Amino acid sequence: MTEATGIVGEFFSLKEETDAELLAMQCGDFYEFFGEDAEFVSDELDLKVSQKSSHGSSYPMAGVPVDDLTPYLKALVERGYRVAVADQYETDDGHAREIVRVVTPGTLLETTEADAQYLATIVEGDANGHSSGAYGLAFADVTTGRFLVADAEDVDEALTELYRFDPVELLPGPDVRTDDDLLGAVRERTDATMTLHETEAFAPKRAGHAVRDQFGRETVDRLGVGDSAIAAAGAILSYVEESGTGVLASMTRIQTHQGDDHVTLDATTQRNLELTETMHGDGEGSLFETIDHTETSAGARLLKEWLQRPRRSLEVLETRRESVAALSSAALARDELRETLGDAYDLARLASKASHGSADARDLLAARETLAVLPKLVEIVESDPELADSPLSAVVDRPDRVAAATLRERLEEAIAPEPPSTVTQGGLFQRGYDDELDEVIDRFEDLEEWFGTLADREKRQYGLAHVTVDRNKTDGYYVQVGKSAADGVPDHYEQIKTLKNSKRFTTDELEEKEREMLRLEERRGDLEYELFEALREDVAARAELLQDVGRTLATVDALASLATHAAENRWIAPELHRGDRLEIEQGRHPVVEQTTEFVPNDVGMTDDQQFLVVTGPNMSGKSTYMRQVACIVLLAQVGSFVPAKRAEIGLVDGIFTRVGALDELAQGRSTFMVEMSELSNILHTATEESLVILDEVGRGTATYDGISIAWAATEYLHNEVGAKTLFATHYHELTGLAENLPRVANVHVAADERDGDVTFLRTVRDGPTDRSYGIHVADLAGVPGPVVDRARDVLDRLREEKAIEAKGGSNDPVQTVFDVSSGQFRGPANADGGQKPDEEADDAIDPETEAVLEDLESIDVNETPPIELVSTVQQWQERLEE
Repeated sequence: MTEATGIVGEFFSLKEETDAELLAMQCGDFYEFFGEDAEFVSDELDLKVSQKSSHGSSYPMAGVPVDDLTPYLKALVERGYRVAVADQYETDDGHAREIVRVVTPGTLLETTEADAQYLATIVEGDANGHSSGAYGLAFADVTTGRFLVADAEDVDEALTELYRFDPVELLPGPDVRTDDDLLGAVRERTDATMTLHETEAFAPKRAGHAVRDQFGRETVDRLGVGDSAIAAAGAILSYVEESGTGVLASMTRIQTHQGDDHVTLDATTQRNLELTETMHGDGEGSLFETIDHTETSAGARLLKEWLQRPRRSLEVLETRRESVAALSSAALARDELRETLGDAYDLARLASKASHGSADARDLLAARETLAVLPKLVEIVESDPELADSPLSAVVDRPDRVAAATLRERLEEAIAPEPPSTVTQGGLFQRGYDDELDEVIDRFEDLEEWFGTLADREKRQYGLAHVTVDRNKTDGYYVQVGKSAADGVPDHYEQIKTLKNSKRFTTDELEEKEREMLRLEERRGDLEYELFEALREDVAARAELLQDVGRTLATVDALASLATHAAENRWIAPELHRGDRLEIEQGRHPVVEQTTEFVPNDVGMTDDQQFLVVTGPNMSGKSTYMRQVACIVLLAQVGSFVPAKRAEIGLVDGIFTRVGALDELAQGRSTFMVEMSELSNILHTATEESLVILDEVGRGTATYDGISIAWAATEYLHNEVGAKTLFATHYHELTGLAENLPRVANVHVAADERDGDVTFLRTVRDGPTDRSYGIHVADLAGVPGPVVDRARDVLDRLREEKAIEAKGGSNDPVQTVFDVSSGQFRGPANADGGQKPDEEADDAIDPETEAVLEDLESIDVNETPPIELVSTVQQWQERLEE
């Protein structure tokens, strides 16, 4: 095909300058796509494709009007595509075009999503030890100007942070992109679009210089993060600057994300507790969706952040809790606050749009209306004695109210009550804002009146009928006279067009007035645009003020949401302390209680009893009981009230859960492998100040292996970690641990069995359970009756055979106990309470089995190659089977 020239050739030339997947190039009143780009957007956006000829060849072409680009751009970017935008400008020779911005998922400002839209980076730590962590991370939301950096000590912590922030776009550092295992793990943990930004942007010196220029040297020195985190931050600044969005001006502060003040919640725990989405990926039914009664998108974002990052600071939590308590009691004031917040827009995002230069007059009007919300909130809080005496009064007093009022007054003086949607058509400003503009508008309105009364004047002066005065793009201003009266027009009327029932005329005076009107329209448009740009820049310069006010409104909104839910659901204020006690009276699951009649339960962990082994029938509610404990502790460390009659909660530094597991066969990880990986993470990460929730550890493997793993994990958590732990198990043998480990106690979920019918009471009581009721669960699940009946027969027979075998063939009843140390069932005790002599048990072992045991005892597992070890085990199995 012949090389394209003209507009098409210019398009392909610009496309070569960018690594964006698509290019939208302005051609007059349209943004056009050519070639493969046109065919692609036609499929994605259902646009009509036409053909454009160039140098004897034809190229596909699809376009959208200039004013309609944003929704199409948004649709493409939200699907993960990077789109370059080339604008047209005037030159002496006509028109030229250049790429002015590249819009990507992480730099898209035009979003209607309430959630944050984070652009993230991850950088491996400096091999020379210059980093305080193994990984450096940075997160920026260009829609709000929020900017965070963090160190991560290991890959699990780094991946957890990525899961928590859920970025829409990720810039992996140079070392990360060459590490296939790490990059694969990152892709598993996030759905973000991966973008390879230039390697030089991650260079420590260049990145550090960029961060200091943006945020100031003193601010950077206070962050206390390593070089890799600074490199991540610098790379984001470089990427945002190159995107051409112009939003760097809204990024006025940088904050450190990690620290000892937040509760550790790994990705597994967030998923298991269904904080922001259910196990099925739905928002409805999550903890966040349940307690979210916010009125603003900023308030919802903040509440979600509180849930995902609970606090450890007793002072912060007591401040929030006291505010929630005051709002919970002051129902009328709370409702008034929430109603007032309903008029608020997202100030942080408005500040970013102003910095980007995309804010229009309606955006500034929204900023004005939202700034007016702040003094109303202050008045409501100060007029209610309970709220005035609470920490909420300090919250609403935090922003610079004088500066906010000054900006609001300027916007009130400037912006018209109902401004147009574009900033180039006039009508943006109120009278009195600018003297020159007022003079232009006065003359403009005089001319409008002259044109508006011309038809009546012509009728009276010349006795004409059916006269109208109008304007269009083709004829300009004209006098239109009906054909029946057209012959009577005066001589100075010049005919310009004949229609079916009328004729159009112009006059010298009309043409002169038209030229004056065009000059005034152009001057008014230029002047208003100049004034608006100055006003928008002034607003952008106050981005930090807008963000401060926005954070205040979001905080009040989030606190009012917690108070609303507490008041409507009979939640109570927990007592918080820095001790170990965890005592909850009549606790309830915050989500489950919304959909079913819930049976409350207690939990009691004292200074010397902090490990509960939870047993009970399947489907009896063990998992719900443990999750409700975790949710109550988490809510308390958000600053919320909790669903209970009374709660005394010692602050924890982390919440770790292992509740069920999904197969990850596509990644080569079975259910049991996932279970063991999660258990490993807990045993390595939890501390004596943590809360650990374990559900059915060891169930994914053979019985003896599972019991052994569960037993050993219990001992390790008790003896080495010392964390507050709830451990649900169907291995009843583990209940014996309470006799040997001082901090362990047994509780069980009760069931009532009468006349063969079983009722799950869902009540937690002290002591261990004695049965699992698994066959009853099968019956409840709808397993066919013959199968259930046969299962009962088999179970009775197995119990009988096991009892006979354990007592040496006698039909007398006997109790057998599983001995973890030997991996065998123990026989009956002697009359004096001791076990039968060891020699009796030894006599029961045949010679071949004894030989295998001797081989097993002599082999050195650490020195034996894996293949040889597997082969040896197979040989032992064959000998035992024979």
